[in-house]
Amino acid sequence: MLNEATKIINNAFNQSFIKRLSLYLHDCVREEVKSSTFRNLNQDKDNKWVFLNEKANEETFFKNYPKNLVLNGLDSQITELMIQSDMNQKDKHLIYGFLFLEGKSSKSKKNNEFLTPLLYTSVKLERNEKDIICTSVDENISLNTGALAALLSKNDTNDEDETNEQMLFGLLDVVPELPLTKDALDIFLTTLKSLIPEIEYEKELLEEIVTKDICSKDEKKEIIIQENVENESETNDFGCEANIDENSEEKPKTIKLKKICLTSKSALILTKRPSITAGVLHELTQIAEKPQGIFRETALNCINEEYEESKSNKKVTKPNFENETKNEFFPIVPLAISDAQEKVIEGIENNTIVSVFGPPGSGKSQTIVNLISHLIANGKTVLIASRMDKAVDVVCERLNDLDAPFLALRAGRLNYQKKLSQDLENLISNKIDLDFNCEDYILTQNEDMKNLLELISELENKCENILKLEHQWHSVYCEFIELNEIIQNNFNILKLNLTTNDIILLEKLINEIENAFESKNIFKSFFSKLKFNKLKKELKLKKIDFNVLELEKIKQELSLSKLSAKLKDIETQIYKLGNIHVLTNEIKNNRDKISGLAKNIIKNKRRNALKNLLADNNKIRRLKVHSKAIVQRKKNLQTRLLEEEDFKPLLEAFPCWGITTYQVSNSLPLKPGLFDVVIIDEASQCDIASCIPLLYRAKKAVIVGDDKQLPHLSFLEKTKEQSYLAKYDIPDKYQLMWQFRTNSMFDLANYYSNVQVLLDEHFRSFPPIINFSNREFYNDNIKVMKEDDPNNKSLELNVVENGKIDYGVTRNEVEIEAIIKRLYQIILEDEKSENPLSIGIISPFRAQVDAIKKALSMVLTTDIIERHKIEVGTAHTFQGDERDIIIISWALAQNSYFQSLTFLQKPNLFNVAITRAKKKVISFISKDPKTLNNGLLKDYLEYIQNYNNKNESEVLKVNTNNYKNWFEKEVANALKEAGYEVVENVKLANFNCDLKVIDKNTKKKVFVEIDGVDDNKKSQVSNMKKQAIIQRCGFKVVRISYREWLLSQKICIERIAKFI
Repeated sequence: MLNEATKIINNAFNQSFIKRLSLYLHDCVREEVKSSTFRNLNQDKDNKWVFLNEKANEETFFKNYPKNLVLNGLDSQITELMIQSDMNQKDKHLIYGFLFLEGKSSKSKKNNEFLTPLLYTSVKLERNEKDIICTSVDENISLNTGALAALLSKNDTNDEDETNEQMLFGLLDVVPELPLTKDALDIFLTTLKSLIPEIEYEKELLEEIVTKDICSKDEKKEIIIQENVENESETNDFGCEANIDENSEEKPKTIKLKKICLTSKSALILTKRPSITAGVLHELTQIAEKPQGIFRETALNCINEEYEESKSNKKVTKPNFENETKNEFFPIVPLAISDAQEKVIEGIENNTIVSVFGPPGSGKSQTIVNLISHLIANGKTVLIASRMDKAVDVVCERLNDLDAPFLALRAGRLNYQKKLSQDLENLISNKIDLDFNCEDYILTQNEDMKNLLELISELENKCENILKLEHQWHSVYCEFIELNEIIQNNFNILKLNLTTNDIILLEKLINEIENAFESKNIFKSFFSKLKFNKLKKELKLKKIDFNVLELEKIKQELSLSKLSAKLKDIETQIYKLGNIHVLTNEIKNNRDKISGLAKNIIKNKRRNALKNLLADNNKIRRLKVHSKAIVQRKKNLQTRLLEEEDFKPLLEAFPCWGITTYQVSNSLPLKPGLFDVVIIDEASQCDIASCIPLLYRAKKAVIVGDDKQLPHLSFLEKTKEQSYLAKYDIPDKYQLMWQFRTNSMFDLANYYSNVQVLLDEHFRSFPPIINFSNREFYNDNIKVMKEDDPNNKSLELNVVENGKIDYGVTRNEVEIEAIIKRLYQIILEDEKSENPLSIGIISPFRAQVDAIKKALSMVLTTDIIERHKIEVGTAHTFQGDERDIIIISWALAQNSYFQSLTFLQKPNLFNVAITRAKKKVISFISKDPKTLNNGLLKDYLEYIQNYNNKNESEVLKVNTNNYKNWFEKEVANALKEAGYEVVENVKLANFNCDLKVIDKNTKKKVFVEIDGVDDNKKSQVSNMKKQAIIQRCGFKVVRISYREWLLSQKICIERIAKFI
């Protein structure tokens, strides 16, 4: 019975979905990085290799698969390889390589030497009596993508990364399978030759290479390839000096290869695993060994839940988050916050994973800073991670700018670790004054923010109610005017000012009289006369006859009095609610307090947390251990201390840790749910494997990215990936989502997240700059928070005549000359500016980038380059960055390669390139845009031309008599008569502002919102929300109601004047 139970438990563990996924990802990473570890075996002294005694074209291991390769067991070099590979399995791997790339790239300006196999597979060596048996570990042949990528990056006819990627994928499609056949090899070599014609095959060089008396230590005949003829010693294949007979009459004749040579050599190679991925590989293995129940404490739990649900078609009970009480939600944020950002913060309260779409310029960093601030204010710990240092640095810097002590820690690199150790020492030794200026914030609590937000909400509700009443007043007033005209022209009986209650009583009396009129009963007729006399008395009417006509006149005038009374009642309600101008000003002042209050709350939280930490001697001792362990050079000791010592005191000292995805294993222990929340920024560039350990370390996760910008790239062969998916029995459904080659962490999060938020506010660019991207990539869902300036030419197109592409590389010298002239013009125009314009130059092609850099260095001084922050690069360089002006060199001419146009229209790269500018994008092309094939580039250039010609309504809308109601037009005309410039129906943040009023002298402006009169098209947002968004865009807002305008136009215009 016990055995059966044990079997069931073990089976359940072995079938753990996360275990299988972790092992699958482990194998994908391991396989992908193999080829990136070696390009020139001579460059790393730790590399060991032995060329095998196989003649050209007689390779046997690949061709005879699955048979093993029998090697000479007496060979000392092979024996040493076997021993070292067994002893260093974690740090090194053993491969069998075939088809060696040897020599130096002829077009490289740097030291780009190659000595590496083109095809390889993982193997193991085992002794069998006198022989050593070489056995294949994998069932596939791998392509050395690392070496080919290095070769392509310098010698491809199109010097760009993405074209290289396409070419590598083309080669990956024809990588031979085991066993290797002659036809498969011929196809592969033919494809290789067509893609990289620079490579020469060994048979083509046989007649040119002459060697004499060349012997290596194992007495094999080899060709010594030597770059420097003056070298007096050579190294053999095992890293030792070759034994060359100094007494021989002639020294070996050496050659200098002008082209890369592909030889038919085969070798056994022991090479290091990349240290950058060693941690990820180790942690994926560890996660695979964890019991399934432990994942309930982590963000990975949702993966297990979904898998179990899909298997059983039953809902899995979701765990309650530990020690988490559900309170009323209110954000504690130090920076301005949008509705979408608030959804992110609220979403993580009740969900395991939240995915955040962050288009260009949508404030991803600001969202993350606000989210982290809110979490820390509520006593949570946060891990912020990204693939690149830059994204993490930006967040940590902005958090530490809040001046709260020990808020965000940058971890990972040695200098960061040293700073952490120093900070801990300073904290422990009381060198940090935690009470400095604490009187400013010592009494602030989270409840204060709740009270402030409730006050703002209450004031906004009052304003909304006032605006509703203003609309009611206008509606009643229109009825009053219409009825009054009828009465004034025909009769005017009533002279009294009646209240609403008086009118109700009189209407009741009239109703009784009318009922009596219709009755034939003599007694009722008598009573009707009595009631009529009573009505005359109440209304003080003397000369009026008792008949239906007179009664009807009284009824109409009573209706008019009723409308008048209703107008007074509405005005009374408005006065009770307050003055809307005072209320809106109070709302703005209170909103301005949010940032300061949030900072004070965080400061007080940090002060109290650090005080409590320093009051606990046990925790202090833990901090002392960690401060020394962090900078411990012995990695094994450091790792043990991280795992064994209590890490919570460190999290109390630093509640937010920032790190890159591949450095986390060196800085943080692999403990489930160590952090409350992990935030992964630029997740569309993060591979899934490196993020799994991050998700394991946190209870919840916020994944931020944009699948319309630069993606995650992998050169793992598709066959390898498929074999690993099959090996670990990943169901078909999940094979689509968990593809390591093509899917990023952001793609995965979109599948598992129940909350998906689009950051829909764009603050970076003027509307013409972002509108094309918004339409093309984001379905017009982005709200542009900057107002278009018709006087600013945001888009510029320069068609360069006589531009040509150099043979062999995508470089356009004529276009570069035009760019330098335009750049020089910009610098001269901006010479006296106190805030110099920042400038970026983007080209899709690396050769063009290099040529522009060289040209700039010749014409501009370092001071000018630094003053204007001039940077030149591809779209990859500017991912996540921005400049005031972006110059794009499309480097396209009449003689351009067809592949060049295909490449530069890659949607992700194209989107990044055209959305980096804040004020202006200047495009250069050496070809008539009309002659381009249909595609993104042609559409974009036509968009620019239409913008400049003011012909495309989507780019520049000219508003003529485009008022939303007659009252707006009346106010606008009055303001124009008063000497102001007025623009109606101004587009801002996806809605239309009523009026923009500009002082003709000072050019200062204010937005005027017209109230009380219905628009011909209703707004999708509330009045106060609209006003708040306009104010967040940096503009002042004045409100004018029809009632106020009716009372005094002069006062209304004077109120506007005060804001300008």
